Amino acid sequence: MKHRIPTLFCMALALGASACQSTPEAATSALLGAAGAYIGSEIADGEPEGALLGAAAGVAAGVVVNHWQESAEKDAYLDGYDRGRNDEVKRLYWASKRLHNAELYGRGPSDGLERSYYEVPVPAHVAGDGVIIEGHRQVIEIVE
Repeated sequence: MKHRIPTLFCMALALGASACQSTPEAATSALLGAAGAYIGSEIADGEPEGALLGAAAGVAAGVVVNHWQESAEKDAYLDGYDRGRNDEVKRLYWASKRLHNAELYGRGPSDGLERSYYEVPVPAHVAGDGVIIEGHRQVIEIVE
């Protein structure tokens, strides 16, 4: 009974620290392996076999946590990529629609301004926040 509170605290601390997104993969596996070794040693009353089995279980848990983090990152990236492409298609649709309306009704809205639309290629680049942006085409409206 006297070892349960430190053991539970150690397990909670290891899981909490390893689930952090900024923790490197090797550190996650090492932290959970060390926590598993400690817990295995406590459960087996100091026997080395218990520590060895606990360390192996901890490293396996670290690999599982790392896999979950990687798949969550990949899903978030793909979701953001899809949303960006959808927004680009919508912008192109509305720019085309405005251009078509301008052709149908003369010069465009009643404000007397002439609008021109140009499609400009944007090369692949890295944004200021580190996001890699693929090459695409952007429609620019020029109002004269």
